[in-house]
Amino acid sequence: MLKPFLFLSVIFSLLGNAQNPITKSQGVSDPHIRVFNDTIYLYSGHDSNPTDKIWDMKDWRVFSSTNLIDWKMEQAISPKNNYMADNSSDCWASDAATRNGKYYFYFSDRKRGIGVMSANKPTGPFTDALGKPLVSPMHDPTIFIDNDESKIPYIIYGDKSDAYYIAKLNNDMISTAEEPKPIIIKGASWEQAPEWMDKNYLFKHNDTYYLSWGREYATSKNIYGPYKSSGAFGKGHHLDEFAHGSFFWWKGQFYHIWCYYIENGFKFRETIISYCHIADNGDIVTDTKFLDEHFKNGVGQYDASWNKIEAEWFYDKSEGVEKKGTRDGGFWLSNIKNGAWVKFANVNFSNKASKIKVTLKNIQGKGHIEIRKNSISGSIIGQIELESTKNEEPQELLSIIKKMKGKKDIYLKFSGNKAFKTELDYFKFEE
Repeated sequence: MLKPFLFLSVIFSLLGNAQNPITKSQGVSDPHIRVFNDTIYLYSGHDSNPTDKIWDMKDWRVFSSTNLIDWKMEQAISPKNNYMADNSSDCWASDAATRNGKYYFYFSDRKRGIGVMSANKPTGPFTDALGKPLVSPMHDPTIFIDNDESKIPYIIYGDKSDAYYIAKLNNDMISTAEEPKPIIIKGASWEQAPEWMDKNYLFKHNDTYYLSWGREYATSKNIYGPYKSSGAFGKGHHLDEFAHGSFFWWKGQFYHIWCYYIENGFKFRETIISYCHIADNGDIVTDTKFLDEHFKNGVGQYDASWNKIEAEWFYDKSEGVEKKGTRDGGFWLSNIKNGAWVKFANVNFSNKASKIKVTLKNIQGKGHIEIRKNSISGSIIGQIELESTKNEEPQELLSIIKKMKGKKDIYLKFSGNKAFKTELDYFKFEE
């Protein structure tokens, strides 16, 4: 029988805590998130020991989450199950993709090459698809599937000592359709990056491709480039040249996930998630303000005691509601019309809050907000009437609410006439 403290340690090794870093003492590194069937899957490296002074990475890990709070370790993928040596400690960065009803796991064998494994489920078990590298040499794959009519898949990999490379994949996802081509990146951010800079990530927003490394990124209208460097996502919270990570959308929200070294001189990392925004001018802005104020809280949950809950930190929203703003001017939610709603999950109440104060901008027409508990059709705990005003300043509007205790999902549901439209800046609870 397991002793109580040992039993708890096993439980916490399987489930991440609701905070940053998202797991504790598990060495989660080089995180790539993929969303399959509305479930979040984290494909990561695994640093063996906090005392390691060289990289000792004996396997890869697959975690899953359905709420951004609880992270379940689903699978350890061993190099014994691919062409790498059984006792390899070179299980470097990885990525995953799905196509034709199957799931594919792409892995680095240090800098020697990139292999591919396949499975019938996102969590595996994965088996070697080729018995040899898909591409070599070099490492750190990103798999990108374009949103064009053909949904063309690509692999991007490499480092600055040679180049980042890109190659189109065939529909089978385990062979290349062309010779890999070097990606040209122009600008100071790339020129100043260290020669070893690796761990790219690539995604597309509207008609622009975003190629990232460390805390920097570059953009292009052509997936093959050339790319023009744009600067940093943000500063602080280990956003530096070692901040290997990725970006992902879930429930209409945009997130940035990256790893960092726990202590200088030791090769042991953990992973952070924050909200992320794409500004009106196309800039990527990692929300370090959220981390400044609520680092240990993490994403996907909130507290009624906070000074304010920013609209752009939403958990879910109705279709059509848009995030707007700039790096310097801040962010908010726009295009809120009749029938729109915004969800903030797991708001922790201490039974003291008796009011909600909502800050809106540009109220047009006539309408109201229903503050609902636990579902979009749940009980109404407060209501605020809205009417257009010529005052261009943000409007703070107050409602009495029923006192609650514990964690509740809070929905702000908007209703109004044909002319109704508004923007949500933030809200807060008061005693």
